[in-house]
Amino acid sequence: MISRKEKFKKKKRPRLKRILIGIGLLIFGGFVGSHLYFQNHFKFTKINNISVSGLTVAQATKKLNTSHIDEDGNYLVVKDSRIKVNSKDVKQLFEDRSSMSTVAVKNLSAKPDISNKQLAYRMTVLLPKFKQRIDQINRSREKTVNSKVLLKDGKIVVKAGKAGNTLDKAKMVKAFKQQAKSHLLISVKMVKDAYASPNSSEVANQKKHLQATLQNVVTLKTYHQSYQFKVKNWVANGYPTANGDYQFDSTKLKAWIAKFANKVDTFGKPVKITTHQGRKVKVPGGTYGWRVNQTALKQNLLKNMGKKHSVTMNLKHYALGTGYGVKGAGKTYVAIDLNHLKEYIYYNGKLITTIPVMSGTLTGGNKTPQGAYYIMYKQRNTTLKGKNDNGSKYASKVSYWEPLTNSGVGMHDSPWQPASVYGNPSARAQYHSHGCLNNPPSRMPTVWKYTHTNEPVFIYY
Repeated sequence: MISRKEKFKKKKRPRLKRILIGIGLLIFGGFVGSHLYFQNHFKFTKINNISVSGLTVAQATKKLNTSHIDEDGNYLVVKDSRIKVNSKDVKQLFEDRSSMSTVAVKNLSAKPDISNKQLAYRMTVLLPKFKQRIDQINRSREKTVNSKVLLKDGKIVVKAGKAGNTLDKAKMVKAFKQQAKSHLLISVKMVKDAYASPNSSEVANQKKHLQATLQNVVTLKTYHQSYQFKVKNWVANGYPTANGDYQFDSTKLKAWIAKFANKVDTFGKPVKITTHQGRKVKVPGGTYGWRVNQTALKQNLLKNMGKKHSVTMNLKHYALGTGYGVKGAGKTYVAIDLNHLKEYIYYNGKLITTIPVMSGTLTGGNKTPQGAYYIMYKQRNTTLKGKNDNGSKYASKVSYWEPLTNSGVGMHDSPWQPASVYGNPSARAQYHSHGCLNNPPSRMPTVWKYTHTNEPVFIYY
């Protein structure tokens, strides 16, 4: 005999079976329906961070070309920057999507073909407006001031800054430029200026950098010796620059440079020479000589003192004029004796030749000036022009011309002079030049051969 309990179990089994079959059919139907639905619709997908799940290609294209990205205060969306996506590109993304994924949300990217014209518009028209917009926002915000490591009265100190809420313009402009090349819509995340507190790693690194910098040595090489500047011995105050180096005060260094320049400068100072006859002559200062460019030397010494490593400098890069490093007359020069009207050409320490010349007068408007000059340049076959004492003009053709002064005094051949006047002081009253050193035409080629631009010429009585 079958109990009531057993009869109930037999009745329940067919019902459970039917339920399970029904559920299975529903799941299968849902899967089939879902599969068929997603044959024409995006499945759990984002394109350019915009959800297109459940949308057709046409619907997704429309949404991509009209949607905005997070305008709730976290991004700056650039007006007029949108470039519409092509439906063909969206269709290609649809066809390439993972049709088997039912859980993961795919974030695809629809990259437009940005033309050179569109990119130029973004960079030349929209970027300046974007920068102005950031500046406008920052004007109403509290500026972030980072803590800094300073050198004050020879001691390293930390100057505390202040955290603000201004936007980091540099980072946002960089993001704009990156998006301008590839994004449909330029939407830049608002990034605040980072704040470096007194206890931050940035300040700690800055302190280490300053400590190392103070141990650096800047070497200044000159024509005869080298000078070494250990940074900590020459500066008392300094602050970090934008590139991470240090800018130091110049008080002590400026005083040393001025004293150094006064010692080594030769420009405008008399030059002592020994004449061919063995006489010691002090030639007045003229245009020949060099001097230290004190401003440039100071600026670059300070700049190199602030760097992260030791540096060697060469004084020749901070020398103005001619004859850098030459002591006295040197070994290659021209000496002109106005008393005896003799011109001596020295080359590499040897007297090459002695040439009789005619000069200008010893006084008056046609005077040949005494002094230390240099050959400004050399020119062949030219015409020298000027005025005579009576006001009339002259134009003298010469084959060789080597000017010495800005007023027009120089060395040249003079075919119009009688041969007897060269080296003849008694003829100077009648046959003098307008101030130049007249050379016999037959001897001027030798002068040309053994002289060069910037060579010193010493004229004396």
